[in-house]
Amino acid sequence: MALWGGLGQAATVAQLVGADVGGVISKIIQAAAMAQQNKKECDQLARRVLMIADLLPHLQDPEVMRRPEVRRPLTGLDDTLREAHELVISCQGRSAAYRFVMAGRLANRFRDVQSRIDSYLLVFPFISHIDITRRLHRIYNILVSNDTEASSSSAGFQADLLEFAQVSQEVVVQRYGVEKFTLKELMVATNNFVQEIGRGNFGRVYKGVLLDGREVAIKSLGKASPDDWKSLLTELVILSRVRHKHIVSLFGSCVVRQKKGMLSFRKKSVDQLQEELMLVYEYMKNGSLADHLHGPLSSSSSPVIASWKMRIEILLGVSRAIEHLHVYAMPPLIHRDIKPSNILVDSSWVSHLTDFGCAVNWEEKERSNAPIWGTTGYVDPMLYTTMSPTVSMDVYSFGVVMLEVLTGKKTIFNRQEEGEDSSFVPTSLVVFSLPIIEAGELGKVLDRRPAQEPTARQLEALDLVAQTAARCVRLQGKDRPAISEVVTILETALKLILCDDSPMSCRAI
Repeated sequence: MALWGGLGQAATVAQLVGADVGGVISKIIQAAAMAQQNKKECDQLARRVLMIADLLPHLQDPEVMRRPEVRRPLTGLDDTLREAHELVISCQGRSAAYRFVMAGRLANRFRDVQSRIDSYLLVFPFISHIDITRRLHRIYNILVSNDTEASSSSAGFQADLLEFAQVSQEVVVQRYGVEKFTLKELMVATNNFVQEIGRGNFGRVYKGVLLDGREVAIKSLGKASPDDWKSLLTELVILSRVRHKHIVSLFGSCVVRQKKGMLSFRKKSVDQLQEELMLVYEYMKNGSLADHLHGPLSSSSSPVIASWKMRIEILLGVSRAIEHLHVYAMPPLIHRDIKPSNILVDSSWVSHLTDFGCAVNWEEKERSNAPIWGTTGYVDPMLYTTMSPTVSMDVYSFGVVMLEVLTGKKTIFNRQEEGEDSSFVPTSLVVFSLPIIEAGELGKVLDRRPAQEPTARQLEALDLVAQTAARCVRLQGKDRPAISEVVTILETALKLILCDDSPMSCRAI
């Protein structure tokens, strides 16, 4: 009651955000996990509430809350969350007679609450519009301010780079055993960092070619915060000792220092220096899985788009990488941010897991102080209740990736409602696809780009993957399969596809 007391007294949605929303979400998820009847309905309701949890932090922005098109749809959100909790609680420990009498009424309440939550999720497009507008405004200001300096910007950038001095290289090489690169080598390799090929969570990425002919991707932090430094150093520590066919290879590093100017402190001139860490990886020619499923390569004729065989091979490769982290690494490692944009494909179309900035080893997991890790749509629901990373959270995220590969849909997509006044509602891929998969109707959600009419053997393989994905995204971690089991199932699915493509050469993987 104390929990709901603080929630019920919230005068505005902004206050609601500060009223222990994490605790509210945790209570609903825990109650859903303990439900003894209407388990599917409770599960779906809990997952919808998780989407609300992803939405609420944005409402702390005063600019967002000033807009009536945001505030108005959220009226009564606190009452809906309270009713969702009470509804799930009512599904625990009741007698058979009670369940029989209340079945119809409960079904109506579930539909009503889920419908109201869907209406709140319509706020997502408004927030996205505000965020995009704000970013464009910032970019415009930067372009205007830089226009007067355009003639000297390129020369100035190169001059700043040349002020960098190498520091602590011997320490880095001795401690982590990675190759040592100088700033001059990386400037030559990248032609002064002219070809930016991406931006990750912790910096910009440039393409380069080393003198020995190796194509590389160079991740540079630029003006990094302490948290960014910690993340990149985490990646350095992990990738310097982890070697696997399906994990991106780290070739080396470069630690540099830039003189930013002079600061006057008690009438003394003091150099202000900014350190930067650059990591040099093997280059992945064919981009990320996200590029092929949803991005610039989604309309191309790439084998990822056109071939179920290639898609399952990519999933199998990533599952083997996760298995290596969970089972064979010493100590075991938890990635914590598995998603299509962190799955890269090399020139031979072999998949590689990357971006270990959020990773944590099993021995240190209890000392990790960040409350929630990962990316919206891929975060393990149990993390909202346990606040502690486990290997099953990687299994959950990978389950969502498998659903994306099967359906071709993003983890949160706009679904058109039925009826004359149909509108597009932000929908969770997990919430949408699970009932269909569990009903044995995978064909209704299957991506048709690889094959308009899959063969019987292909459907058998894809259904095997779909049923495994459904197990991976179960609410409770203990109900999910171990990653080694997932690997075995994907091997079986791939064998079915290979046998279908070439029966005479059907063989074990």
